[in-house]
Amino acid sequence: MSGLPTDPGAASAEAPQDPEATRELFRRFVAEYENRIYNTVLRLVDDPHEAQDLTQDTFVAAYRAWHTFRQEAAVYTWLYRIAVNLTKNRRKQLRRRRQIETASLDDRLHLADGEDDIEREVMDQSHTPDRLLESRELGAFLGRQVARLPDDFREVVVLRDYQGLSYKEIADIVGCSVKAIKSRLFRARTILRDKLRLYLDEGLE
Repeated sequence: MSGLPTDPGAASAEAPQDPEATRELFRRFVAEYENRIYNTVLRLVDDPHEAQDLTQDTFVAAYRAWHTFRQEAAVYTWLYRIAVNLTKNRRKQLRRRRQIETASLDDRLHLADGEDDIEREVMDQSHTPDRLLESRELGAFLGRQVARLPDDFREVVVLRDYQGLSYKEIADIVGCSVKAIKSRLFRARTILRDKLRLYLDEGLE
């Protein structure tokens, strides 16, 4: 391939065989898409450090698979697919870890010292005054609500509403039909509208 497409929707040809030419091409590839991929992943995981790691992992995986990339797919669609899949796997790992940590915390807080068993409650600080003051900005509130959506819903909201991809592009990235994408997006936006309505009516998350 003589170079990366300047039009994000354009298709890419096969990478050159010369290793140095491939590395130079890939450096340009990273420079063009790194910020977009990072911002997408950040919306999916809501953690800057995780987003940095996953962005790096995305480009490492892309570089290793560069020779397999074919002209049928737009280069950025291919890259988004790698990022979304890696992020989905990482979120599953984090959920399993939180479940283990929660179970361990419950065990530690459950006392049996000869008296009645006592369950200590961990304070839920999500609605304390300080947190409420921090969450007054609407954009920040919506960002948090997007991060709390189920994985399938969050992906389509981020790719459509934040990245501006078409239904077809999103369907190619997540591996389902356009109809399914539209359905998920409708349901996700309904959830967000309900959350926003509650927030505006009550001033609470």
